[in-house]
Amino acid sequence: MLDKKTAVTLKVLNALCEEETYKVIDYNSLIEKFPNKYKATKESLEQNLEYLKAGGYIDIKYAENDTYCLCVLPKGRITLEDSSRESKSAFRFNQMLVITTLASGIMAFLGAFLAVMLFK
Repeated sequence: MLDKKTAVTLKVLNALCEEETYKVIDYNSLIEKFPNKYKATKESLEQNLEYLKAGGYIDIKYAENDTYCLCVLPKGRITLEDSSRESKSAFRFNQMLVITTLASGIMAFLGAFLAVMLFK
């Protein structure tokens, strides 16, 4: 399971390496792609990259002088697809939960209102 910053790192790398080939990326262009909320320092980025490499999510050919040659492996792409699918199903579940709760509340109110009106 990936934490949020590592998942964002994987998502950014997946966007940069779309062709499933190795791509040379420098640190500055990589950092620009991160959302402001998850901006990473060089040390934290290197830690995330090492974690992703150790987990089999990416492969790094070399990392020298703020330049990285890397590729997102199929496990990384599958992980992103699964998390996307899970977030969509969670949104759908929450949406159905709200609709069901509102419908149940309205029906309970109408039932009670009709019962009071009929037996008055």
